[in-house]
Order: sequence, then structure tokens, then C-alpha cells
Amino acid sequence: MDVGQPAGPSHEAWLIRALFRTQAFRAARVLARRRIVMAMYHGFTAADSHEGIENHEGKHVHVGRFREHLAFLKRHHNVVPLGDVVQALIAGRPLPERAAVITIDDGYRSIYTVAYPALREFGLPASVFLTTAFVDNRQYLWTDRVEFAVNRAAAGVVDLAFGATALSLDLRTVAGKRAAESRLRGLLKAMPQESRLGAVEAIERATGRTLLDAAGGTDLYEPLTWNEAAEMARSGLVSIGSHTHTHVILARCDPAHAAEELRTSKRIIEGRLGMPCTLFCYPNGRTGDFNAGTGAELRAQGYVCALTTVYGANGRDANVYELKRYNLGKPMIPGELEVRLSGLFDIGSRLAPGRTARARPA
Repeated sequence: MDVGQPAGPSHEAWLIRALFRTQAFRAARVLARRRIVMAMYHGFTAADSHEGIENHEGKHVHVGRFREHLAFLKRHHNVVPLGDVVQALIAGRPLPERAAVITIDDGYRSIYTVAYPALREFGLPASVFLTTAFVDNRQYLWTDRVEFAVNRAAAGVVDLAFGATALSLDLRTVAGKRAAESRLRGLLKAMPQESRLGAVEAIERATGRTLLDAAGGTDLYEPLTWNEAAEMARSGLVSIGSHTHTHVILARCDPAHAAEELRTSKRIIEGRLGMPCTLFCYPNGRTGDFNAGTGAELRAQGYVCALTTVYGANGRDANVYELKRYNLGKPMIPGELEVRLSGLFDIGSRLAPGRTARARPA
């Protein structure tokens, strides 16, 4: 299957190709057999193409590629539930060699319709982290609202102003829409969280399109239902965790707001599913999006772990509130899966000045 172009900078692709040609990842896989790798995904799709810029970054992985990943993980790793890994790390108990964990963020409906059947086919466990306002109230993720508004814009040129920043966006071509969506996402991500919702609404007014008013939205952006989440949880194959209530970056919130986000999400999940919610995953999840304070609050509220989007494997001495993951939910070049999960790329990027691997925000 054609896996498309790499999401990272060209030097990352060059380094991955070079490391794959050496086949050194085979030796690295053996040397790293006691380390724990965690795979990160977001959404999934069974469609071979999408309209305009919909899924233009490949965040929603094609089911064929996902099945290839599952086959690889089953062949080369021991895939275990996240909860088992966390309890072993806390207690200092041994884990199987080449332990791996599958994680899925946000709570898109495609987890149930596309990924879950594949997980059952391969018999592999996964942890799903829900943004509860998204699942409970269909409050669409702001990134999806921006992508939809830009993609379906009624006008060819849109003028916007955010404070001192004035924008004139040419949306007449797919390339123009991609550039506009990327620029808007960057601007909004840097905004104070209390200002972001108003900015998203301004974009929707300017483009004349809103995902909130779309007839059913689109399949790509829809959340799980609670019945679907409950069915997966009852299967014993899927564990359900929290991804906050409104997908806020905890370290950018005041402590009271952060605590309420964690408390609300946990309460909703436990109330809807009738089972404890102790697993957590940071939105965005990069260095600076979490700290000792967020870890302490998670612990106080009964969460036993937290996952980041920082690239890397986890040693047996890992901080369970700062667990690293590999973003496999993106376009990858041939050999990238083997090199990344072996840990060889991490070593190579440290040896090459200025070359670092970064995950797509969750």
C-alpha cells in the first residue's frame, strides 16, 4: 500500500531512509526489547479519498494501513493493555519483552466503525481517550471546525482580523485552502484558550460554513456514541480513559480550571459507562503542555497515568504521568514504522544536530 509522503521535515525522511537501508533497526529492536513502545492514533477512515482538504494531513488513518500496523505489532511485539503496563511500572513488576501499547485519542466515531473491527480481528487491546464534551454534547473539536469551514467556504477570498493580525485568505484552490488552514491553526493554537472559541466562530462567520450546522457534519468528524463506547469497553479489549472535557492544554489553564476539566471528564465517563476511569492522555501533549503540577492534580483525582505526544520509548523507570508515544497516525514512508518502533531513529536524531522527531498534537 502507498503510505504517502512523510509528515515530518525532509531531513527526517532522509535520516529514516538511511537508517532503514542499514537494517540496523533489527539489532536496535533486540537491544530495546525491555523498553515499552506506545503507538498513538486519532481517527480512521475506510475512504480512499476525501473532498478538498478534508484529512489533508492524514490524521485519519486508512483502515488498510491500520491493519498493516496491527499485523506488524502482533508479529514483532507483545501488545498489552495500558493498565497492565502502568500497574507493572508502579509495582516494579516485569513485563513481557518488546511490550507495546495501542492508544487512540479524541473519541471519533471511526474508532468504533473502522478501528474496533480490526482490533477484534487481530485480538489486540487498545486504550481510547475521550474528550467528553465532544462525545457527550457533540461539541466538535476546534481544529475540525476550522478545517471544515475553510474547506467548504462560500467565498473565494476571506478577510479576517485577530487583534493586530489581519489576514486575507485565498480559498479558491486546494493549495490555498491548505495554506490557510495551516496558518489559522497555528494562530489559534498560540492564542489564550479563553480567546480561541471566539476566533473559531469568527472564521465560521467569515466563511459562511460551520460544522455545527452541517447536516450530521461529516462521517470523518463525528464522535462516538456512549452505546458504542460501552460496547467496546464491555468487550474487555478496549479501555476508556479521559482526554479532558473540552480538549484544553492543562498547563495553560489556571489550576482550578485544570482540576475541573479532569473532574468533569472523569465523572461523565464513569457515569456513562459504569466503570472507573483512571487513564489519562494530555491534549496536544508536547513538552510544556504538562508539568509536575498537572501530574500532581491527576494523581489527586485518581488517575494512575498520563500519556504525552513526546516521541520515544519508555524505560522500566518511566514517570507514569509523562509516558512517551510514537505517532503512527500520520503518513509514513517505507521503512518508517520499523525504524521508529525500534528506537533507532531516536538515537539517530540525537546524533544528528538539530534533527528531532515531533509528534502531531493530539
